[in-house]
Amino acid sequence: MDLARCKFDNRSSGTKAGRVVTDGRHLSGGDQPFRIKGVTYGSFLHRFDGEPFPERTQVKLDFRAMADLGLNVVRTYACPPPDVLDLAEDCDLKMLIGLHYDDWRMVDAGRSAHRRVRDAGLRSVESALAIGASRASVLGYSIGNEVPGDLVRVHGIRGVERVLSELAVAVHERDPAALVTYSNYPTTEYLEIDGLDFVSFNVFLERPEKLKPYLRHLQIVAGDRPLLVSELGLASEVHGCDGQAASLDWQLRLVDEAGCVGATVFSWTDEWGVGGEPVEGWGFGITTGDRTPKPAIETVRTWARRDIADLRPSWPRISVIVCAYNESAVIAECLDSLKACRYPALEVLICDDGSTDTTREIARAYPFRLLELDHGGLSRARNAGIAAASGEIVAFIDADAYCHPDWLFHVAISLEDEGVMGTGGPNLPVEGVGFAERAIAYAPGGATHVLTADDRAEHVPGCNMAFRRDALLAVGGFDPAFTSAGDDVDVCWKVLDGGAQIGFAAAAQVRHHRRSTIRAYLRQQRNYGRSERMVAGRHRHRFNRLGQASWSGFIYGGQRLLPSLLRPVIYHGYQGHAPFQTVTSSRAHTAMGWASACLPAAVPLFLVGLLAAVVFPVVGLSIAAVAALSVVGYCGVVHAGFRPDRHEPEPRRMRRTVTWLHVAQPMVRAWGRLRGRSLPALETSEVVWTGDRAAWLDALGRHLAAQNVSLRLLEPTHGWDLEMRSGPFLCMRLTTAVAWQWNPLYRNRLRPRAPLVVAAAAVVAIGLAGGPVIAAGAVTGAALIVEYLVLSRAVKRALVATTRGARI
Repeated sequence: MDLARCKFDNRSSGTKAGRVVTDGRHLSGGDQPFRIKGVTYGSFLHRFDGEPFPERTQVKLDFRAMADLGLNVVRTYACPPPDVLDLAEDCDLKMLIGLHYDDWRMVDAGRSAHRRVRDAGLRSVESALAIGASRASVLGYSIGNEVPGDLVRVHGIRGVERVLSELAVAVHERDPAALVTYSNYPTTEYLEIDGLDFVSFNVFLERPEKLKPYLRHLQIVAGDRPLLVSELGLASEVHGCDGQAASLDWQLRLVDEAGCVGATVFSWTDEWGVGGEPVEGWGFGITTGDRTPKPAIETVRTWARRDIADLRPSWPRISVIVCAYNESAVIAECLDSLKACRYPALEVLICDDGSTDTTREIARAYPFRLLELDHGGLSRARNAGIAAASGEIVAFIDADAYCHPDWLFHVAISLEDEGVMGTGGPNLPVEGVGFAERAIAYAPGGATHVLTADDRAEHVPGCNMAFRRDALLAVGGFDPAFTSAGDDVDVCWKVLDGGAQIGFAAAAQVRHHRRSTIRAYLRQQRNYGRSERMVAGRHRHRFNRLGQASWSGFIYGGQRLLPSLLRPVIYHGYQGHAPFQTVTSSRAHTAMGWASACLPAAVPLFLVGLLAAVVFPVVGLSIAAVAALSVVGYCGVVHAGFRPDRHEPEPRRMRRTVTWLHVAQPMVRAWGRLRGRSLPALETSEVVWTGDRAAWLDALGRHLAAQNVSLRLLEPTHGWDLEMRSGPFLCMRLTTAVAWQWNPLYRNRLRPRAPLVVAAAAVVAIGLAGGPVIAAGAVTGAALIVEYLVLSRAVKRALVATTRGARI
């Protein structure tokens, strides 16, 4: 399926075209985007035949009324009987079927509890799939609904995740085309369930300033999967019918703006029963128990018939710039997607960077403006596009990528936030490609975004980024020194250094081809390493001494390795009472990041060990063995932790290839950094003390970087502001404040680092082996003293330079 060539009709939701499928963060029905515009239905008291649904006549009237509103999905809390599914098909409605079984609410704690819940769930899967398998009216299955957080803690997070994952696998085995989800809620947000095709959350927040950021947060929780708000609404018997209608209006608008694939409003009717007893006194339905419409039904009608283009009366003009150099094999796919893009105020500029193939001939066949340039590199091509653009927003997409039809709507919405001058979105791999490109999509080192918050980024990749044109011109555009890579990192940091923010739009999705061969991928990583060296010269305070970027945010994506050994840190609140229990950090991701960063050091360490073994056999061979075992151990962790996609036809070969790429990539990239050249640093402007602590810290970082002192950018949980290093053994932690009469106040604390402990252990080992322990200790001590003097003097000079004008 090629979404780039699809047209969109809000009511033609794919229900006639067959099964709905996932497309990254979106859904697609047939060849069209599919948005869930639905309501929940139930739970009900049992009818004459024991089914928890109303009588057939009432179901028929309800479904016809839903279809007349423009709705397309009905969410149930139990498997509907065949007659209900038939009625849904007659009314062109999709069913999101909830599996009902005795879950953790109905069992005692103990070892057998998980087995009993799993067996009950598997029986529910069998009965549901016996009725709904391969039916076009079935959107998918929800394998559970809001298992209470206290029960999850009692039964064990891993056990609950494992059982729910087994149920998801069971559904896929019986009906591979079915979509699977779990209807989660904020109190168990941390659950990581394998096999889910899209993520569902029940969210009841009664203030827009709370719901808007939480939906953006849930987009990050969902990863590269679609996000459905499976329950939202307001109780009319508590807040009044008019209050319910007004609340639903802004809730549904925020759902659309956040880029969710839709929502199922809770609920269709006030007729509601749980445990054989009717529920009264809430009134969440948009109709009463006798199906009398409430004012909220008109709100839902407007939403059901509303397209994303209707969210704003007018949209800012956007100029999309496509830079191409010998891209004849893929550029048509990119331009087709832009041609199908539904954004109303769109200009497309194709900047051909002196191609020698048929790229220009292909581009001329499209109704876009073609700039025929001499070959000068990527940055020059992008600057030419900026100069020719007429839009107030300039968006960039690579010629080997293609966008979702609604890409630019989400870009424009993201740039509406105050202070945001740039934005970007997910960069997803292309589906249906060859083995090498599929493997490279799992490999490290790809272009991706780095987030500092749920909707704020430190970096967005060049294949999917957009800026306000004035902001790009203010920082001088792209540096022509970057001819193939690194330009996007440089321009993002220049925009941030200018005081602006970079947003992140989770639904602004593009699909981007990875390299088609392993050799091309490794060559790309080598070039990325060279570009890192160039960027490091311009932004020294953002790099460590190994030449690697010290991101203040977290790098999105990556393999979920070490899942069982290193659980994430979860905020539960005191005694588990927090209503929003989020993952605060990932130990596994941090551990694997450090291991990958240190991996290139294994090769020289191994060679040093072999050379040292000539004089000191025990010490040298020990060093070589440690280096070799570190590489072998890293391979083992990657191989064990890697999880190929369930549709992967060659999982074993994929596992071996991805493991090898995880080892080769950091080695090749490090080699590229060694072979690269550093650009001259940006000039450090004279600083006069103003009492602004944030500006002070930024200036300190620049002055320290100019003296070759590397900084470690910290996490929010750290109790200091800067960690400075000038060598391997020591670091200095600086804590700053602004005291009375706006005077600067600071405290330094010296701390040893892990290499110092290793060096001391090596000195002891040399002594035990009968080696020259005095000489080794003297060398280590001298290096320690020199490092201390260099670091302390550099910090002192930086503090003096950045506090001129202070009343001390």
